[in-house]
Amino acid sequence: TRTTLCVSSQVGCARGCVFCATGKMGLLRNLTPEEIVTQVYLAHRVAKEHDMPEINNLVFMGMGEPLNNIRAVRRALSVISHPHTFNLSKNMITVSTVGTKPEDIRAMGDLPARMAWSVHAADDELRKKLVPTTQHRMAELRDAFVDVLTGTKRNMLVQVTMMEGVNDSPEHARQLAALLHPLRGWVKVNLLPYNDTGVAGLRASSEEATGAFRDVLVQDGYFCSVRKEEAQRTGAHADSCVLSTKGAGASGHARAQRRRPDE
Repeated sequence: TRTTLCVSSQVGCARGCVFCATGKMGLLRNLTPEEIVTQVYLAHRVAKEHDMPEINNLVFMGMGEPLNNIRAVRRALSVISHPHTFNLSKNMITVSTVGTKPEDIRAMGDLPARMAWSVHAADDELRKKLVPTTQHRMAELRDAFVDVLTGTKRNMLVQVTMMEGVNDSPEHARQLAALLHPLRGWVKVNLLPYNDTGVAGLRASSEEATGAFRDVLVQDGYFCSVRKEEAQRTGAHADSCVLSTKGAGASGHARAQRRRPDE
């Protein structure tokens, strides 16, 4: 049995993804390496206290864009992966990014972690609408991942948040397949049901549309999975991280929580 911990790298986020609750907050501040490591420590303690399986999978898919706080993330990873601390191998850690810019992506090459790319749309115009801070063509960002992976045995995850009538058509799937062609053999695609964050006009794609999207990718030779609905029912998506300042007091401390779709 695998227990996965979703780790945050910032309080809030500056990337502004239109479907993301965290993006609505804007960036409040970066987390320190110590704060990032403390998330792992506390989660291990809670898991032990509640007789849960040991945490053996970390995903940097909580609040924030890891590449916008790369120094702290790199230092935290050096501690988390150290044999005298949590001793987690790079195969047990995934760092997810929207792909800020090519040079940032190339800087991920020495991280003791797997990479995940939140694509959401392969078409440059649509990608810009969904992630307004996008400054580079998708092909440029992809080529940076190719540079990192070339000559290695590593693989990476590509993620798409599926939104009805926005990015879920077979044509969108064909565009994604074409974009990822130079990464063929390295990538696995994961389709995520949109988690309702209260944005007017946005709804999760139907099972039929998601299945048709997946079929296009599979027929083109890609491994493609669909996230289970359990995450959607519990609000356990990276795009549903919000901040509650209740009880924060003068110290400014706040606690991150998962917002359920009906809240």
